[in-house]
Amino acid sequence: MALSLPLDAERYHPDPREPVDRWFQAASASNVRTTTAVVADLVGPSCGAVVDPFAGGGSSAAAARLMGLPFFGIEIDPVLACVSMAKSRATVRHARMLQGLPPIRDLDSLHPVLAMLSTCGGADEVTVASCLAVVLALRASRGAPLGYVEVADDLARRPPSAAAGRLVCADATASEGWRDLSVPQEHAVLYTSPQFGRRSPLLGAPAGLTVAARGILTTAGTDHDRAAAPQDAGFAGTTVAMLRQAASRMRRATVVIEHEPDDEGHDATQEVLEQAAAALPGRVHGARVIACGQFTWRGPLSLIVFDLR
Repeated sequence: MALSLPLDAERYHPDPREPVDRWFQAASASNVRTTTAVVADLVGPSCGAVVDPFAGGGSSAAAARLMGLPFFGIEIDPVLACVSMAKSRATVRHARMLQGLPPIRDLDSLHPVLAMLSTCGGADEVTVASCLAVVLALRASRGAPLGYVEVADDLARRPPSAAAGRLVCADATASEGWRDLSVPQEHAVLYTSPQFGRRSPLLGAPAGLTVAARGILTTAGTDHDRAAAPQDAGFAGTTVAMLRQAASRMRRATVVIEHEPDDEGHDATQEVLEQAAAALPGRVHGARVIACGQFTWRGPLSLIVFDLR
């Protein structure tokens, strides 16, 4: 799909038929094929990886899979971190690890599956398969169970990139997660969508599922302790705090940030560009705001784009 602006609703909203991405699609998620079109248009064939510091439900991870690129993500919610890891790294082999185990029909059935998985392979394989099990438990908790065979079929149709990526559960505005992420220093696109406002949809996963997800990530060494929840610095403050961390580890990248007005209708696009230029002197080049259209009550969706050098 070629990028053509403004977008229409069909090209903006997630496609419920898209293999892998359909496992979980947040209300504010983007269509993965539109994401791939944006990357192709703004970055071109030189793009070697996708970095998303607010990985959420994994739409960027699914887009990276579609493009055959490694995915590097940070997500503070452990359940969503498992979703993004499954979308970026799961293979048919991980689905087959699950196929010999009891089906996941609710949260109670997840725990014995995780216990049995722990003896089914190496540590990395167990982590990814366990994250896939969390995705299925999340689906079941929402009354939309997904079977192992369907998951395996999706993965056969959309194999992941052969190149390694990484995902950590951390605060993207702090340094701990970035140190462990090991993002590529060049030839990447940083494509992300920070929370637009306090009324942005929250996951609301069952508490037991959050505990299980955190246990998986802690065992894998990808969960970074957070002494307290990060302060709400607003869209611009949060975005620029993240950009400081990214810029300390990436020499060159194309940055694409989705933006919608906050709860009060405030547009922060110019604030982001001005604060980013001040925080990263001499490193923000070719900054522009691309209008995409309006798809929610908040107001117009825009892309804040610049080259980080």
